[in-house]
Amino acid sequence: MSARRFLVLMVLSLALGFAGFNLFSGAMLDRLRVDLTERGLYELSPGAREVLARIDEPVNLTFYFSRSEAARYPALRAYGARVREMLRTIAARSGGRVRLEEVDPDPFSAEEDAAIAAGLEPAPTEDGGQIFFGLTGRNAVDDERVIAFFDPVEEARLEYEIVRTLAELERARTPKIAIISDLPFAPDREGRSGNPVIDELARAFEVAWLENDFEAIPEDADALFLLHPAPLSDGQTYLVDQFALRTGRVLALVDPMAHVALKPGPDGLPPVNANRASTLSRLFSTWGLSYDVNTVAMDARNGLPVQIAEGGRTRMRAYPLWFAAPPANLNTDAPALAALSRGINLGSPGVLSAQPGLEDRFTGLIFTSEAAARLDADRAAASPPPEELMRELDPAPDAPLTIAARLDGPFQTAFPGGPPAGDIDLDPARHLVESEGAGEIVVIADADLLDPAFFLRADPAAGPQVVADNPALILNLADRLAGDPALVSLRSRAGSERPMVRVEALRSEAQARYVETQERLQRELADAEARLEELSRAGRASALGGAAEADSGEAAALRAEILDARERLREIERGFRVEIDALERALLFWTLWVPPFLVICAGLVITLLKRRRRS
Repeated sequence: MSARRFLVLMVLSLALGFAGFNLFSGAMLDRLRVDLTERGLYELSPGAREVLARIDEPVNLTFYFSRSEAARYPALRAYGARVREMLRTIAARSGGRVRLEEVDPDPFSAEEDAAIAAGLEPAPTEDGGQIFFGLTGRNAVDDERVIAFFDPVEEARLEYEIVRTLAELERARTPKIAIISDLPFAPDREGRSGNPVIDELARAFEVAWLENDFEAIPEDADALFLLHPAPLSDGQTYLVDQFALRTGRVLALVDPMAHVALKPGPDGLPPVNANRASTLSRLFSTWGLSYDVNTVAMDARNGLPVQIAEGGRTRMRAYPLWFAAPPANLNTDAPALAALSRGINLGSPGVLSAQPGLEDRFTGLIFTSEAAARLDADRAAASPPPEELMRELDPAPDAPLTIAARLDGPFQTAFPGGPPAGDIDLDPARHLVESEGAGEIVVIADADLLDPAFFLRADPAAGPQVVADNPALILNLADRLAGDPALVSLRSRAGSERPMVRVEALRSEAQARYVETQERLQRELADAEARLEELSRAGRASALGGAAEADSGEAAALRAEILDARERLREIERGFRVEIDALERALLFWTLWVPPFLVICAGLVITLLKRRRRS
């Protein structure tokens, strides 16, 4: 055989071998997946595997993604690949019961018409095009669920969104939650409340809002949510009591200082008859819970940053009345909190504890740090500045304080004498003295965690960013009490974005070093300005005004001191920026330039060694 013929045959053999290997791997190895990412981005949670194992009829998923349009947007293209891999993993782990199809709808095509008809919401592009990036799911009886658009902002909830779609297609009915609330979150005629947590609840559950004068709780409700309720009458309290005994599924958010209830509406005024505080004192005492509606908690260690005006400048200061409960302050043994990685943000919450002798049914869920204290609720309502709160803060001897707790039944009725007399017609024959089985009641002494201001951060470039797990907590509890417990472990998965943790830590350390000097100079500056103002008001700051030589000399020294202090403050701010810039340049050098330089050096060394051996 000639050399040329041998070369042609070898190339053809390699091409056929390559094509055969691809066909073989596509057919045989498609279900084999190895996740080597540090955070296990492509590994399914136990809850997802549980839902997949329950599916006994085929489910067809259609993933709509406009690849060509999205190619011009690197972030969207990368997130599209992330979604695609997650869907492929789910299909591969379903044992063939989940069938996945991907569609790239061309403009004015039948696929585009089908996507629009299914309810997908395309995103417009700069040149007038549109990007479809959603999912439809259909079960054997043609029930359909839709994810209108995969928003990259919600990447942490990607697995939950997809698996929830499968769970809704698998279950026979949508769980129902009855809500009693005095907060302005009731949905409008279009079903939107304007609150992302409430809107998410409405998407996942059938929600029944009860008016403040309600006279019954739906019999078919799976759980009851009391979200900062208005004061209940005896008859309404009895209805809640009997629901808790009958189903054992209640979530109560009460608050001694609910800022969210007093937020101004579109007219710039708080809602009419808004209640600052809420409690369920009669039920709490029966359930074994202690809660003082006149006391709030504050935390000196985990205060949230707030913007304040100080010395004519706007600065950020930690506010101890609004604080975070980081993951270390959550009870991760509780399934609803185990997967929360960003913590919970709270606003002037109350304090919970177990009544003596009933500690065995009380489990704390959310805690303050040990640098926490109690404060009178009226004092908190005046919004004192952070400096005053820090000066007055006297750590509680029983800190860390409990902000949220779970109460495990059985429970006794708060009405041992039967239904109370009143306006509501109650049936004594249905009266329950104690719960029919084991119950679970969750109480959180804060309603402000529902306020988007406590868990969303505005970002002009990327839109609102979720910075705390407040929504995930409420949705987890909803799934725990009324829905599918398997979904609890799916929320708040780590995103693929890698935060510059080391940079942020070094930035915080540098800022901390400057803050102490900065605060000392600001105090000296304020004292000098106050003294100079005092001399000026008395006409003793200038010799031209008849001031004594000593006074005019002191005034001149004060002016020099003020100028010097201001110059040193500017130097501190310049020094801080210079240090941060130097830090970023150093990191760029070590991460972008040093690795390829080392690879080039290694290549040169290997080449030189080979040449030396040959010679």
